[in-house]
Amino acid sequence: MKMLLLILLFAQFNTLACTKTLKMGTNETNWAPYLIKQGNTFVGAEVDTVNAVFKNSPFCIEWIYFPSLSRVQQELKTGHIDITFAASYTKARAEYSYFTDVYRDEIMLLYKHKNAKNVVDLVTLFENGATVAINRGSFFGAAFEKIKKHYPNQIVLTADANTRFGMLNKKRVDYVIDDSVVAKYFAKRYNTILPVKTAPAINVNGVHFMMSKKTITLDEVAVINRLIKNNKATIKRIYSHD
Repeated sequence: MKMLLLILLFAQFNTLACTKTLKMGTNETNWAPYLIKQGNTFVGAEVDTVNAVFKNSPFCIEWIYFPSLSRVQQELKTGHIDITFAASYTKARAEYSYFTDVYRDEIMLLYKHKNAKNVVDLVTLFENGATVAINRGSFFGAAFEKIKKHYPNQIVLTADANTRFGMLNKKRVDYVIDDSVVAKYFAKRYNTILPVKTAPAINVNGVHFMMSKKTITLDEVAVINRLIKNNKATIKRIYSHD
């Protein structure tokens, strides 16, 4: 009965003002082409997706910036924010967050400075003494989680993509692991950055909206899943341009 009422509310407010504001947390300022912070405004493919999904819905979105992904996750855990985007599912995160259905796929690849060696896998990279920059708090798959425990001093945690690829360009790190679409953007900006074609993808998975269990109900998750389903074609068009 409760779910039926929520669906009716969704239909009722389909063309009216929202009834609940969701605080959307992000740590990115230059995660092009997904998200770029311009003053107090956020633009990019992820922003376009959020706008498409939540347009004509019971929810308004308020974007809030934090200095790191770890901080975003902590704010979700405490319920100070309601939602974040492009999240990979993990059991640890699921203890304090709900996950929507997948809304797009993400391919995490290895990139190098042009003067760094080609490698066939991460173990070889670390055994050669190389350093890798990754986003602080991100999940790169179970295999990477096991490997990184053995080489903590060779992993450089960063707050955003602009920092990671800037460090790679200046040879402050040897490699970066990042989303293939994001890396394509920075490879155009810096001619020193190349994909490591000899290494397989680090991780391939679908990404979700991740929501605080403190402030979001399962019924609201169901409504957001319905919004994602209804906007699949629009979402596909947004990312087909990247």
